[in-house]
Order: sequence, then structure tokens, then C-alpha cells
Amino acid sequence: MKKIIVLILAAAILLIVFFIPVTQQKSLLIKSSFFNVYKQLTNADKWKNWRPDLRKAYESDSTKIVIKKDSSSFTIDNAAIHLQVKSAGSEFTVNEQDSNKTVNYSYSVIPDKFPNKTWITVFKHTNIFGYLTHGSGSVSFSDTHADDLKNFMETDSLIYGYKIYKTRVPESNLVVIRKKVLAKDKFSEAAAMFATLQHYVAAHGLKQTQPVIAQFLPKGTTDSAQVNVGLFIDREIGSDKVVTFTRMPKGGPLYSAKFKGKFSERKKAYAGLQQYFTDHLYQSAILPFETYLDNKLPTSDTGKVNMQINFTAFF
Repeated sequence: MKKIIVLILAAAILLIVFFIPVTQQKSLLIKSSFFNVYKQLTNADKWKNWRPDLRKAYESDSTKIVIKKDSSSFTIDNAAIHLQVKSAGSEFTVNEQDSNKTVNYSYSVIPDKFPNKTWITVFKHTNIFGYLTHGSGSVSFSDTHADDLKNFMETDSLIYGYKIYKTRVPESNLVVIRKKVLAKDKFSEAAAMFATLQHYVAAHGLKQTQPVIAQFLPKGTTDSAQVNVGLFIDREIGSDKVVTFTRMPKGGPLYSAKFKGKFSERKKAYAGLQQYFTDHLYQSAILPFETYLDNKLPTSDTGKVNMQINFTAFF
């Protein structure tokens, strides 16, 4: 009889240890808007961006990641992992399986009182055995990937492709040549405009204080382009029929990204900056302009450039 009781007690203990659920939680503050964080979690295709393991697998062979979606859930599969994500409002329940283990957790996404910050609470679901194995105060949340999401959302080079930094308009005095040209001639025309500006500066005893800036803008049809080339100078000067003196608000805010590569590929940096402005609800004061850091303008679409792309803002 005693033996039976002992067996029953042992079975009860095992039942409690392995089947009674335990939930532990951790809260993180993410320096990004609720909308942006929510968008990363609701869009299955974005998980491969913010999760390093999925990003690595995707970059190795994008065809080996399979995503299936329905109205309130999606799955992500590759050779190493199976993910099922169910969403309900701002709650996301995740079941994750690999060859070694199964992890169950959920995210609760909550807006902060500041619009550019969001709280995310992670609930990790385990049992008494798992709880006791890790210790009540030392459970690891690394397999919930919440820190990966925080790191991604707070790292511009990951989310936008480029490090974006706030700087200032370096000088107020500027001489500019603006010209509508044939698109096929934009580089040769820009070179001639730059040479004219350099001659103008030297002839009037001025000093160029910053690298050359320029804008290459589509104009009307694909056959035309608007080319603007400018030099910051050390003092005010008059305008003539070709060269225009203008002012920029010295110290005014710029949000910038550096780009090295083929001139035609700079559009990726523009797209990153534009998305940054959209996410932060910023508005541009004027059209973006490019600072050519080695004081050399591009010579072709495939030519290499070293530039800083600048978006102006009101604050």
C-alpha cells in the first residue's frame, strides 16, 4: 500500500514539474515609435531583417526560407527552424521549434507616453522543471529574440541600411549655378559649372570653405535634368548673369548619411533617409543635396563617388 502511495506521489510530482505552466516576463523600452515596432512584428517578411539567425539564413540562400500567411498568423520555415506567430491586436504569440528544443513566448507591445518610444513585454512560457532548472531570477530571454528586436530598431545601419546622423548647415554664404540640361550631358555640364564657380571664387578673392555640393534632379521628361552646383564661401558677394549668391541658414539641422560607391547606386541611401524621415514624421525644408567629400563631382553613372547625402529639416 505504501509503495502505491509513493508511486502516486511521485507521479503527481512529475505531473506538476513537467506540466504545470510557469510564465516569466521581462520588459524592454525600445527607442522607436509604436507603429514602427508593430510593423516589424506584424509583417512576416520583416522578421528576416531583425532576427540575425533568419537574416543569415536568408542571405545564404533566400529560397530556403518559406513564409506562409493567413489573416491572423504566419509561419516561417527553413532547414533549421520552424516559427509560428499568431497575432491579436498588439499581442504576438510565438511557437518556435528547432532540432533541439521548443520555445513558447509572447510579445505585448505598448506605446510609451513619448511618441518615439515603445514598451515591449516578453512573456516566456515554461514549466516548473524549466523554472527550477534556470533559477527563479536568472532565466535567459535570449531565445525570445526581444533584445535582437530592440537592437535592430535602435540601429540605423540595420533598419535603414546606413548610419544616419544629425549635423548642421556648415556655412551661410553660397554661390550657385543652376541649369536645365540634357540628361546625357549632366556630368559634363556639372563639371563645367564647377569650373566656372571656382574661377568666380578666385577672381573675387573669395575662399571656398567646404567641399562642392550638387543636386542632380530629373526635370520633366527622362531626357532632361536639373543640375545645381554650389560652393560655400567665406563672405557675401554679388550675383551676375551666371552665378547666383544665396544664403542658407548656418547651423540649420541636416540629417545625413555617407555613401561610397557607384553614383547610380546612391539611391539606396536616399531611400533609407526618406524612410527615416517618414518614420520620425520629419519634413524636408528643401530638396536634398549632396556634399562631395573629396571635392570631386561624378563623371558618370558608374563612376565611384564619396559623398554625404543631406536632408534638411525644420528641427
